[in-house]
Amino acid sequence: MRKRLSVAKAMVVLGVTAMTVMSTGVAHAATSSMHVYHAAGNVAGTVWFNSGTSNMTKGRNSFTVKDVLCNDGWTVYAQYKKSSWNNPLVGWRYTDGVSCTGGPRELSVSISGDVSRQQFIWRGCKQSESNLKVECEDYVSDYLD
Repeated sequence: MRKRLSVAKAMVVLGVTAMTVMSTGVAHAATSSMHVYHAAGNVAGTVWFNSGTSNMTKGRNSFTVKDVLCNDGWTVYAQYKKSSWNNPLVGWRYTDGVSCTGGPRELSVSISGDVSRQQFIWRGCKQSESNLKVECEDYVSDYLD
């Protein structure tokens, strides 16, 4: 019984944490961006989110991910959660990653077509190409339109 209570308590804490992130965060402009940093403070990559039709050359409700530090051994990508962001049963989604070490340096991907306005959260991340370690920035709140 103690184990079930611990799991239930953990789920409540996770839900409250996600609600705090969402309720305190103000949605950004139609286009927002985030740098993904290395521990030393230099920029590994940049992730942009283009809400609605703000940049149709990249696609409706799209992410653009760019590796800006070649040969650093890291792949840059975006992590996001839409549709019931506070429901622990709704999984996190990821864009493909980019690395200018033997691959494309930039990519754009649409994550949603025309939808009723809904809030979601996202962040930029990087993954080590050698040991698969993942490091992410803090979540931000935005809108799908």
